[in-house]
Amino acid sequence: MTYVIEVGRNITSGTGTLKYSSGSVSVDTSCWFEIQNTITAKTYINCSATRMDKKKNSTGTPREGIFLPNDQTNRTGIFIHKGTSAAWSEGCIVVDEQELLKIWNSISPKNAKNVTVKIKNN
Repeated sequence: MTYVIEVGRNITSGTGTLKYSSGSVSVDTSCWFEIQNTITAKTYINCSATRMDKKKNSTGTPREGIFLPNDQTNRTGIFIHKGTSAAWSEGCIVVDEQELLKIWNSISPKNAKNVTVKIKNN
């Protein structure tokens, strides 16, 4: 099974909307990113629900995230992960932790390159 996450970005405000739906899980939430450090708006394939090596979540364990492959972003360590503003971004897309966990928990198996992330500029 392939999971799809859609991100619509307002490239001038650093805000956007992230949408995801699979089975009984549906997420339609705000997201943030750094205006001066954005990745290209396009479709990223072979993404994975995984954990971040160097960041922690609110419980102190490795932070959950959706990894976008380095060979497609031309960067290292780009994720969709928890955050409350563009200040959390470091080039990533950030969303509220509870909304991210709804997505992350519904994707199975982890680390399976079974997620497609579609990013569009509005």
